[in-house]
Amino acid sequence: MDLPIVFYTSCAFLLIVFAVSITLAARGNPTATYFLWVWAALLVLALPLVTRANMISSVAAGLMLLFFVYALYLTARYGMERVDVSHEETRRVLAESNRRIDEERRTLARRLHDEVNPQLLLSRNVLKQLEPLVRDDPKASALLASAQKMVSEAYAQMRDIIKNTRIEVIDSIGFTAALESMVAQYAHISEKPAITLDHNLPKRPALPEAVAVSAYKIIREAIFNAIKHANATQVRVTVQYNKALDQYAVQVSDDGVGVKASARSESYDGIGLIDMRERARALGGTLKIQAADPSNQKRPGTRISFSFSGQSS
Repeated sequence: MDLPIVFYTSCAFLLIVFAVSITLAARGNPTATYFLWVWAALLVLALPLVTRANMISSVAAGLMLLFFVYALYLTARYGMERVDVSHEETRRVLAESNRRIDEERRTLARRLHDEVNPQLLLSRNVLKQLEPLVRDDPKASALLASAQKMVSEAYAQMRDIIKNTRIEVIDSIGFTAALESMVAQYAHISEKPAITLDHNLPKRPALPEAVAVSAYKIIREAIFNAIKHANATQVRVTVQYNKALDQYAVQVSDDGVGVKASARSESYDGIGLIDMRERARALGGTLKIQAADPSNQKRPGTRISFSFSGQSS
């Protein structure tokens, strides 16, 4: 086989490999991207030897290198744009999913409150009216007392479900009182850690409902993480409102084992943290997670912070 045929065949093969590699790299294939950068490095090393051997001119070699680097740049940029578009689409879907979930939970809570709760109350009243009729029958009295107890427990459980589903305190008394009530509830059911709230919020901030719910849920999840995973003795929730800028700054810090020590927990690896981040992003901010006390190697603690505007959408 003649040397020119071998040369042109090799060149054609390399061009095909180059074109396929660019296409795959643009689609996000890491192996193809790595391959292109390796060939770029080899080309840079080989060009001085090729030009010294007079195989091609220096101008041609420079143009080849420029073209190759430019192709790599376009490939990398296109890949990054695709990733950005993908991330933005994911964020949009998560935000819409959160909105629909909140709306469905609110609808469910409303139906439980308006339809199921009244039936339980009526059942309890009917059972109470039966007391005089079964007073002389010990067995019937015992059965009636048991039924009354079950209905009362079902009513209490229903109210608890409604509170956790609807976040009814936000709907009825506003963000500030809802936040105070939540912290008080967690402090009541958990001996450790001790939970405190420090804020300068107005009595009823003029926050859109979606904004108040998202901020409330981020804070609630952060407190829950500290109770469940951090093994902390103190949790401090701080919410500061800048009236001039209409900005809210939130911090939830603890003195626990820190994020790294609890990194295997689902909350920090899974949907809990993703939901917190996406809700913060939907509020126009960024969720920051860092050590509360980096100098303490054993118990650095965790500080979760974010900020948002009162007019966030």
